[in-house]
Amino acid sequence: MFSILIVDDEISIRMMLFDYLEDKYEVIAVENAETGLSLCRERNFDMVISDVNMPGMKGPEFLNEVKKIHPAAKIVLITAYNIDNYIRMARDYGIANIIPKTTPFNFFELDLLIEGLLTKNIFGLARHLLPGFTILGNFSIRSSEEARVIRENVTALLMEKLGTAGNMNLILDEMITNAIYHAPSFPDGTPKYEEFSEVNLQPDEFVYLECGYDAEKYGISIVDKMGRLTMETVLYKIDRQIAGEGILDDSGRGIHMSRLFSDRMIINIAPKNKTEIILMNYFSHKYRGYKPLYINEL
Repeated sequence: MFSILIVDDEISIRMMLFDYLEDKYEVIAVENAETGLSLCRERNFDMVISDVNMPGMKGPEFLNEVKKIHPAAKIVLITAYNIDNYIRMARDYGIANIIPKTTPFNFFELDLLIEGLLTKNIFGLARHLLPGFTILGNFSIRSSEEARVIRENVTALLMEKLGTAGNMNLILDEMITNAIYHAPSFPDGTPKYEEFSEVNLQPDEFVYLECGYDAEKYGISIVDKMGRLTMETVLYKIDRQIAGEGILDDSGRGIHMSRLFSDRMIINIAPKNKTEIILMNYFSHKYRGYKPLYINEL
């Protein structure tokens, strides 16, 4: 059984998480970072979940100390505040997952995050869809021309089946463009294809797209088999866009815009093997609150 340490000074949140997780994991919940560090020095935890703002030592500093003691431990922050305000902090401390305290709390997303990080089972759109989900289609993108056609077809399919596509046309344009022009590269790391040029991809460079929906939401998965994206790169690009420093950057806008215009963006990375970006929109505003940060790198 995996072990999880929860650190949150707010007793209602602390005990809510404890009560929900204790049937699946060995869980200990404490109210401050100092107690949490004492426990980490005594024993190992597979995962540590910490609030951001607490009396005494704050969550980011606490998790930084945890990583020094147990480098293999998975670390997650949780907060009721705007996660965009913590992106630079996440970048500085190497924190890739920040959960929002939505009302009501999204336990399904919590399950996915914890299970994925602990078991390394992170890939696939179906993981993020409720039982009874429907996969609308799977597509292989082999050229820049095919990318345009498939983007339009997927948007039309969502409109036909669900009556909405949100900003998926814009988001798909950004994400597919990134996968085509930034994922393939020469051995020295320079891009293989010039952006916006007509491209015919090699078989190992094909981009794969899947779309589906469940009772609460619809989603799209974009996969490349290059695995060149990194957590550090994602945080760097998002941070520069949020801070206004990256307004003239050649890259980075696509990831930032996709996160901005979708309800959920999940980035899964197997270095040098696969990158998957999952984008989802809810049909209602059930889970009100700030958007999470979900970057999972094996």
